[in-house]
Amino acid sequence: MSAARAPERLALPPLGAERHIYLSGPMGAGKSTIARRLAASLGRPAVDLDAAIEARAGRSVADLFRERGEAAFRDLEAELALEHAEHRDPLVVALGGGTVVRDAVRRALVTTGHVLTLDARPEVLAARTAGSARPLLAGTDAASRLAALRAERAAAYAEAHAVIDAEGEPDAVLCRVREALAARPVLVALGARSYRVTCGALEGVAAELSGEPVLLVADPHTRVHAERLLRTLEGRGDRVTMCILPSGEEHKHAGSLGAVWDACAEAGLDRRSWIVAVGGGVVGDVAGLAAATWMRGIRWGTVPTTLLAMADSAIGGKTAIDHPRGKNLVGAFHQPSFVRVDASTLATLPERERLAGLAEVVKCAWLAGEEAVADLERRAGALRAGEPDATADAVLLAARVKARIVADDEAERGPRMALNLGHTLGHAIESASGFALRHGEAVSLGLVAACQLARHHGVDAEPARMAALLSALGLPTDLGPWRGHPALVGLVGADKKRGGGLVRCLLPGAPGSLWTLALAPDAVVSGANLDLAPLPS
Repeated sequence: MSAARAPERLALPPLGAERHIYLSGPMGAGKSTIARRLAASLGRPAVDLDAAIEARAGRSVADLFRERGEAAFRDLEAELALEHAEHRDPLVVALGGGTVVRDAVRRALVTTGHVLTLDARPEVLAARTAGSARPLLAGTDAASRLAALRAERAAAYAEAHAVIDAEGEPDAVLCRVREALAARPVLVALGARSYRVTCGALEGVAAELSGEPVLLVADPHTRVHAERLLRTLEGRGDRVTMCILPSGEEHKHAGSLGAVWDACAEAGLDRRSWIVAVGGGVVGDVAGLAAATWMRGIRWGTVPTTLLAMADSAIGGKTAIDHPRGKNLVGAFHQPSFVRVDASTLATLPERERLAGLAEVVKCAWLAGEEAVADLERRAGALRAGEPDATADAVLLAARVKARIVADDEAERGPRMALNLGHTLGHAIESASGFALRHGEAVSLGLVAACQLARHHGVDAEPARMAALLSALGLPTDLGPWRGHPALVGLVGADKKRGGGLVRCLLPGAPGSLWTLALAPDAVVSGANLDLAPLPS
């Protein structure tokens, strides 16, 4: 590496392994009962954390509170929760009502398992806890105290893979738990603004929408999917309208944003309303930016219908439109309230469009590490053919990687920049092509170029392996046509990550390692081996 300017390693948050199931929620939600039943049905051990604490301390929870105080109890609770998180075999753990309040404990739980919050109305919780020795309810009106505790812990309880109605008989609650797990939820952990990426029929979005009117935003290609949701919502009496945008990256501009604003006005959307994007990255970005700006921000959700959107753009809250000087230069961070992945929508996608989305999967796998990359290499044929199980697994891998990074750095001030791997030169090539290249195709070329740039600066990169994987997935890897293109330096210089005349570049090493280096735009193009020959005629 150059002594004058050496790349710096970028720390990536660990992906984790979701082995366990944790049941969280307030006292009286039925966590212990459901944990036992769920564990029996899955053939796993059930753990009641309060019982484990009593066994470790040799005294009851009530005695611990009385003799040592709540702080000492919470310390022991955290210690045991973290011990169970490290357990190698899958467990079903009933947590205490306050276990998830400590940030470090909660983050350990959501990275090692699925955290499901069971909840009910305060009066229901009070009836269930009547007559029990609960230290935090002693000498108080139980319903009022439980309502206060739920409010204090609301952000922690929201940071879960699902929030489940715990009212009714245990069998009904257990059924809801199983349904939540069947959706294979991926959590984007942002406290009270947490949301889930779930798999299933797009009609399931109806359960997410608690207000109306609803504006569905689609394009001519995805209108058929939006109409499916329209029929479901109208069937239950919701007021729903649709806004159909022109399709294609060339329409990701202020005019399309204005069209959505006009539709919002005509539909009478207020701050209790919803915008739901049904489409690929362009529809999602424009609809999300409209939601971020209409009445200074309203709720929105997205049903991504392209592999690229499922794996990348639908997650993370980055909304934007393009500007003549570059891609995504006008935008805002505005997190969705849900992301619903319905794999059946991919059936209508042209093969080239579907394959382009695999570039973002490769990017995320490279960030995740060797195991993820090797798995893509093994399943490349199935992914290229569009095999449903392989595709769903790949999408969820990408979602987990992106969700973990977004939760760690929502506003892109540090580790989140990792998600731009392959995009600096990819965006430049995409723009230079006049958007004839699909975004994912350009990212594929950008990933190869990033590996070459990394090797040029002394990083132990693997450009041949990267190119082989992308090629096996049907993606372009030949940079020859772009060498010497006169627009590349200027387009790289317009990158959003520029500062002081330099561009912050991401340099991939072996899978799981990433480096950063600030370079002048011409040095980016030169180091990526893109300035060696004139553009072929």
